[in-house]
Amino acid sequence: MSSNITVNRICECCGNVFQAKTTVTKYCSKLCNKRHAKQKARAEKIAPVEQLIEKMVSHHQQDLPSREFLSVKQTAKLLGVSERIVHGLVKTGKIRSANLSQRKTTIYRQDIDKLFTLPERTPAPEKDPGIDECYHMAQAQEIFNISEKALYDIIKRNNIKKFQSGKFTYVAKKALDGIFNLNIVSCQK
Repeated sequence: MSSNITVNRICECCGNVFQAKTTVTKYCSKLCNKRHAKQKARAEKIAPVEQLIEKMVSHHQQDLPSREFLSVKQTAKLLGVSERIVHGLVKTGKIRSANLSQRKTTIYRQDIDKLFTLPERTPAPEKDPGIDECYHMAQAQEIFNISEKALYDIIKRNNIKKFQSGKFTYVAKKALDGIFNLNIVSCQK
């Protein structure tokens, strides 16, 4: 006994509307039936591999914050930036690193955390003293009877600020007088 029922259905493979002769028909044609069967078989084979990969990636990402030392690639993943940016941060000194070999750079996790701490407020830089309160370099060499290299070494060793105005380089009189007076006093004792 046959039925003359026709039901409008949507094909599960291609999504087209078709008239089915039974209420359980899923596909508009045998071709759609075969295509869907192949997609389903492929998905069943791929699903376990994708689950394994997803599990490994999530485990690896959860492991990153707890590691003490990270590679450049891991640091980039952790910060959500490219490896080139991480190399730039290392080059500028914002992140310290150690090169274990030519191709292996290791970054200490605490240095990454320090990137995000707010710096302490530093006092405003001191203004340069007026030119009348300074010696220019040739003047200082003549007054203290020292060579140019010796003067530069003293300035560098004692972290004395020097500044340039026009073509001359100046150093505060107080700083140099203090250093040379200390040296004169210590030599006399």
